[in-house]
Amino acid sequence: MVVIVVSYALTITVLALDLPRRSPAVIAVATTALLAAMAGTAVAIVDRHGSEAESLVALSVTGLCGAVVFGLVPSTPSYLIVSIALAGFGMRLRLMPAVISGFVVLATANIVFVLGPRLSVAGVVSQNIGAVFIFAVGAFARSARIAQNQARAAQAQAEDLLAQLRASQAAQAQAAALTERARLAREIHDILAHALSGLVLGLDTMELLGRQAETDPAALAKIMEQVARGQRIARDGLADTRRAIAALRGDELPGAALLDRLVTDTAAATGIKAVLTVTGQQRPLPPEIGLALYRTAQETLTNTAKYAGRNGHAELRLSYGDDDIELAVEDARSRDALPPPPGLTFGGYGLTGIRERAELLGGKLTAGPTETGFKVLLQLPTVQAPGPVGLS
Repeated sequence: MVVIVVSYALTITVLALDLPRRSPAVIAVATTALLAAMAGTAVAIVDRHGSEAESLVALSVTGLCGAVVFGLVPSTPSYLIVSIALAGFGMRLRLMPAVISGFVVLATANIVFVLGPRLSVAGVVSQNIGAVFIFAVGAFARSARIAQNQARAAQAQAEDLLAQLRASQAAQAQAAALTERARLAREIHDILAHALSGLVLGLDTMELLGRQAETDPAALAKIMEQVARGQRIARDGLADTRRAIAALRGDELPGAALLDRLVTDTAAATGIKAVLTVTGQQRPLPPEIGLALYRTAQETLTNTAKYAGRNGHAELRLSYGDDDIELAVEDARSRDALPPPPGLTFGGYGLTGIRERAELLGGKLTAGPTETGFKVLLQLPTVQAPGPVGLS
């Protein structure tokens, strides 16, 4: 901007001093050309965000009029106005339109320089070199401005992507927290419901036997037996809790190898009759698969004790396939079964929890009533499960 003001100020000053010696026609044409050049420059400066065509017209008028002023009054530095137009072409227009427009203005100026002031060839060449240099500076400034704008846009896009990434990470963290809450809810039910259900059944038996203690001395021994079983169930519940905590640390989880003990202990504590049958080639299972089998057997045996009665019967069938494993648990309700104690309902989240566990491991669980009782079928792949590692 300073260069433009200085260039026009010098041109106007010299022109004002030189014009009185010129003819009226030269004075009129030079003054009109100078005013037109100033108008073109003002339009180009004020309308910075105008179309390329508007900039082309305004700068062309500036350059051509500057050449006219220089041709009429060679003593003025009006060639600087031509340089201003060329710099504007480089800064405002795309490369090809800028080169073409600059070539037209520069060629016109050369004709004026040669025909008007009668400059030498060396002088014309010198003027052209300076004009080309100024045009190149303008084009470089435009390229730098475009690169800066692109860099700002890229930075803004990167910041937007970073914000989206942070939002995604926050959503993932929230989803992980919800998943952990669901896992803990299943674990609390699997461990505490099993232990407390056995304790309630044992205490219920103790209550019935206690009513007979005065007339049947042998009942006292049975009561003590049930107390011992209740204590063992409580200890097993604590052990299961410790296993759950150990699972969070990645330690060994209960699995298929402990099913036989689970069946025996549950039958002894609850009074049901339970049998485990294993078919197929037994082999080590992924910890998550073994844990799912164990929890499913644990839940279904508890349900058998609650709903099939103390004389109920449960049959467990564990079948090893080539790339999967199945656990089928079917119980039969005894005709003289006692009604389930009201304290053993625990909200009814057991089947929901083991079904969720199966789906997370890529398997499925089906459950429903049969003619004689209830059946639960768990099917799991024995390859690495697609669900999250560390279920417990």
